Amino acid sequence: MSVLAKPLWSPDSVPRMESELKGLIEYVRRKPQLSDANAAFMRDSLRTMLIKCTREAELAFETESSIVDSPSRSSSISGDDSKDENTAVEWYAVHDILEAVFRYLSAKDLSVARGVSKDWNKCGSKPSLWKQLCLRQPWRSLETDRALWSLIDPMLDVKDPDVWRKVYPTLARRKWWRCKLMKTNKFVCNLIVHQIDGESLGDNFPSTLTVERRFALMHLTLAMLPINSPLLYFEPETDGDKEGLEGFIQYLIRRDRAGLALEQHRRYIFIPPCDYSRDRRYEGKSLLGGVQLSSAHGFQNNI
Repeated sequence: MSVLAKPLWSPDSVPRMESELKGLIEYVRRKPQLSDANAAFMRDSLRTMLIKCTREAELAFETESSIVDSPSRSSSISGDDSKDENTAVEWYAVHDILEAVFRYLSAKDLSVARGVSKDWNKCGSKPSLWKQLCLRQPWRSLETDRALWSLIDPMLDVKDPDVWRKVYPTLARRKWWRCKLMKTNKFVCNLIVHQIDGESLGDNFPSTLTVERRFALMHLTLAMLPINSPLLYFEPETDGDKEGLEGFIQYLIRRDRAGLALEQHRRYIFIPPCDYSRDRRYEGKSLLGGVQLSSAHGFQNNI
């Protein structure tokens, strides 16, 4: 039997390791008091689990090798080569298990895990782990909108292999909300709304914004929405909302207009790609937003 084709519940099988992990996670879920404690218990449990499972896998591997290896194969491979091969298999197995475990961790716990050892630091720094955490924030558009990176932080280098880990703290500090976008009596899409810059909007955001007015983009200037005014970035909540958002952006572009929604003494302005968005460091094709107090100057009542 190949070392990669394990019996379903052998000591070195994926189902066995998955069962151990699920058991630990289920134990934590049954103990609500652990959610307020630090992660030392889980780190110790994971270390113990890895040591135990690795040793069991080693024994299983040695037993299996002694059964399936023929004399001709044994004579063609030196003892040192066989040992090196086993060590390599074990190294990759342990790191695959580590990565699988790390995918269950929060960013805070993953950062702590990286401090355990050089191997854990290497595994815990993998871009795929930090990309997953960033997309959960949720910032799904970072996968498809290259211009969004410079809007978030112009100093970021998207070619840097550690860029997902480096951008995570910035994303975690940014406020975001879910919101339903409407035109008058017509649903457009569900949005994720991120505050990129400017004065904080606080914790509350309207659950629905209805665009009832439009005005010419030529009136949209930094004098009307200065640099310190709140800047928003809109992305579709799900893949099913993409078509509605893209259609709304094209609707504004064709008319050379920005959209306007009034809600609780604030004006929410929907800004398609234009000179203003480029002045705010955004060269992409998505929808930005600005927020202005209704009492502020810059809009006429007949807009």
